[in-house]
Amino acid sequence: MASESLPAGADLRHTRRNILLRGVDIDSCAGATFSLDCGAGPVEFAVKRAARPCAWMDVTIGPGAQRDLHGRGSVRCTPLSDGVLTLGPATFRVVAGSDAGS
Repeated sequence: MASESLPAGADLRHTRRNILLRGVDIDSCAGATFSLDCGAGPVEFAVKRAARPCAWMDVTIGPGAQRDLHGRGSVRCTPLSDGVLTLGPATFRVVAGSDAGS
C-alpha cells in the first residue's frame, strides 16, 4: 500500500496490508512485476489485481474510510522469490510490465 493513500491518523495496522511504500504509485502497477531490496538482495512480486478496501476500514480507520480508499486501496501480489524484507529504506524497481516509476 502507498503511504500517501492512508487517511490521516491511520497506519498499516489499520489496513490489513503487509507492506507500506512511500513515493510509489503501487495502485497503477496491476500486471507488473516489481522488486523490493532492503539491502539483502531483491525480492520479486507479481502484481495480480487491485485490493479493494472492505468495511473493516470503516471500523479500524473511521467512518467513510472504505469509500475514501476506493481506487487506492493497494494491490494483491504473489511473491516470486524468497528473501528478507526489513523495516526501513528499500529500493523499488519495476522489473516487467507497468510503466509505473521506479
